Amino acid sequence: MAERKFITEMAFTLASQGVMITHPKDISKIDDQPEDVSELAKDCHIYLIVKRPRLGFVADSIKWKDGITKGKMYYHQAGERIEIDFLLAGEPNGIIQYSEYPHNTITLVNGEDRIWPLPAHLISLICDDISDKSLRDLEVVYVGMSYGDGNRSAKDRLKSHSTLQQVLADMSADEPDSEALLILVQYAPPISLITFDGRDKSLRMEDDRDVIKDLRKQQELIDGKTEIALAEAGLIKYFKPRYNDKYKNNFPDRAHAITESLYDIDFIAFVVELDTEDIKVRLFSENMKPGFHHIASYDLHDSSIRKSFFDLLESSSSYSAGSHSGPIF
Repeated sequence: MAERKFITEMAFTLASQGVMITHPKDISKIDDQPEDVSELAKDCHIYLIVKRPRLGFVADSIKWKDGITKGKMYYHQAGERIEIDFLLAGEPNGIIQYSEYPHNTITLVNGEDRIWPLPAHLISLICDDISDKSLRDLEVVYVGMSYGDGNRSAKDRLKSHSTLQQVLADMSADEPDSEALLILVQYAPPISLITFDGRDKSLRMEDDRDVIKDLRKQQELIDGKTEIALAEAGLIKYFKPRYNDKYKNNFPDRAHAITESLYDIDFIAFVVELDTEDIKVRLFSENMKPGFHHIASYDLHDSSIRKSFFDLLESSSSYSAGSHSGPIF
């Protein structure tokens, strides 16, 4: 039967704080975006390559009346053209110009002023309603990180990233009706979760861990680069993306350098969360169903021997980190 080692057990947790989405062709243009967007991009060290059907506007379909703008987009599925409706609150202040076929961009022209082009992939996410909600479900095909000396961001690495080029090449050859998008993720400072169980009379307070000492060790041993590496590994094991190999089937593992400090401090669990509700997309993979908020939880020890951090009831001896993983909405 699994038993607690300490009255006080600790879990190391990482949660996303900021997230943004862009198209691969726009990576070099991020620095030209508003300051809050460009600054967020600089602090995003985790990136996900995702895919979904390639969208275009139905030419001359966008109309507006009484403060509502409506239009149509299209995509292809197994060779069949499918049209969907979208709606935006408000009316454009100018004339809409459509790009050449496949009409994947519109531009608003007011006199000589031209507004920044609005691509179909972005309008589908920011519009107030879309008839096919599945277009906001994006498949995770790769999870990566960039940290370098602590200053290099995911944006910088993606400008010449071999895996991204491989994904784009494969789609061009095998999935011409799909397109790749990029999600850049900023992570907040880590949080240590603590549980306290005074019901187990076999544990003595004098043998309990020194929580303050362990929290200080966390600050000393786990730097920003390690945090990002842990986030990457946890998300890879969780989504099992098709273009990832490392960590896909063997995380966590004492043999990995990135987990050494977790075991030195004697954390009992590791959790990494990812929330994409702010950009209105749900993420999924061949291994995980769609969700806005994903929680990837891992026991760092054999839960059949050392009671899982997530096993809060004595009667739930089979409860482990896996029971606490998955999309929560």
